[in-house]
Amino acid sequence: MTDEEKGRKLLTAVERIVASSDSIRATVEAARAKVKGELRGEALREATARELIRGYSNRAAIAGGASGLPGLIPGFGSIALAIGGGLAELTFLLKWEVEMALGLSHLYGFDIDDPRERQLGYLMASVGTYDATGKNFFVDVMKVEGTAIWNYAPRAAGRMVVSAMAMVAAIYLWRGLLKAVPFVGMAVGSSMNKVLTTRVGARCMRDCRTRRELMADAPKPVAAAAAAKKSKAKPKPKASAKPKSKAKAAPAKVPSIDDLN
Repeated sequence: MTDEEKGRKLLTAVERIVASSDSIRATVEAARAKVKGELRGEALREATARELIRGYSNRAAIAGGASGLPGLIPGFGSIALAIGGGLAELTFLLKWEVEMALGLSHLYGFDIDDPRERQLGYLMASVGTYDATGKNFFVDVMKVEGTAIWNYAPRAAGRMVVSAMAMVAAIYLWRGLLKAVPFVGMAVGSSMNKVLTTRVGARCMRDCRTRRELMADAPKPVAAAAAAKKSKAKPKPKASAKPKSKAKAAPAKVPSIDDLN
């Protein structure tokens, strides 16, 4: 099986178990309600983002620790049969991280029902997971590192998701060996999943914040169009002053007969 086939297989497995947009939005609202208190505006958004990251990293930790006991995770057995036991835990880890990325996208004002936004959620999660291991996805696949992921066209972003999934799978397989050691595998899986997911969340949060700031600084479409139209409009020529009418010359005086005599 080629790396691309492995990446597509892992992506398909993750897509099968990722929660719906409504469920993700409900999770965001629950996190917001938990931290709200007296917070408002940007402070509330930041606190909610941190609570989302904390919640999803805890879920990832549970998945990492309990993956040795498939019955503790609903659906784990069927995923293990479909994709292989070595990647079943990774599938659930990516599930939580994709949902976290989509939740943060929703929190920062992006429409996660939009197919492109959902694709960006998968991309942020998979690239973030790879980079959280100490590597650099964009350098390793010889892409331009300075290009923000949300600037990639949908087709290019789709290829990158598959590549990132394959690369994550390749570096993650060694953890399956630890499952043979009682308790050690559970402890390592739990702690590593929590650390990885926390790092991925911090990166997604930073990307969403930066993207929101860039959009806020960009001129509004209507205002930009009006400004462009105004700049292109030619100034009207000043009305030329009407020439002053010359005073009519007095008619020459016709001499009378008496003057001629």
